[in-house]
Amino acid sequence: MLQLPITVRIPTDAELDHRPDIDEILIRRRKAKIVEGYNLQMNENPRLPYRFQATINIDNDRLWALFLTLAETLPSKVSCVYGIYEEENMTTPLLQKDFVLKELEKYEPELAQDCLLEAGMLFHTKDILIELGISASKYIRYWGAELERFRLLMQSFELPFVEGLEFIDEYPRIVTPLRELDRTAKAPETVLYYLDQAFRVDRTAPEPFFD
Repeated sequence: MLQLPITVRIPTDAELDHRPDIDEILIRRRKAKIVEGYNLQMNENPRLPYRFQATINIDNDRLWALFLTLAETLPSKVSCVYGIYEEENMTTPLLQKDFVLKELEKYEPELAQDCLLEAGMLFHTKDILIELGISASKYIRYWGAELERFRLLMQSFELPFVEGLEFIDEYPRIVTPLRELDRTAKAPETVLYYLDQAFRVDRTAPEPFFD
């Protein structure tokens, strides 16, 4: 079983709400392929400028190291994408990648463990799309162009391709806010505030204009 962040726990059978398909869910969960590894989907739409998309499970204590390694595949200027789960993410203008990583690294515990936070980086032109993100459920999504380089990076982390790989958010789970487990952690809204300050993002709604 994958090493989950401290904020995520698999509920016992008794903790699950009753529903008509509960027995089926329990059987599927016991057989679930929630393990370290990645899946891969090739892009078949020529109008979309990326070659492949991958979703990666990795033990939580190695998540940030993999994020930093995959960040090396992006160019020197990127947009930072960050936000709170199920809310619209903020996408910054192009910034120096080293600066973005320096700011994100200040909140590594929160970004790697708090299931309300999502963050990543994006480079997008008419000809190419490369995107890297940590999902709210703390696996990694990656859209890229250099498939062989990606596979070599996966090998360096001993992450295999897994047919039928599954992810923790496909099944019932119990999520606890990180601050309830670690009083030194920052609240998700606080992390967003400091990232906004660092990236000079203004979330203030403009005044309505009446002609």
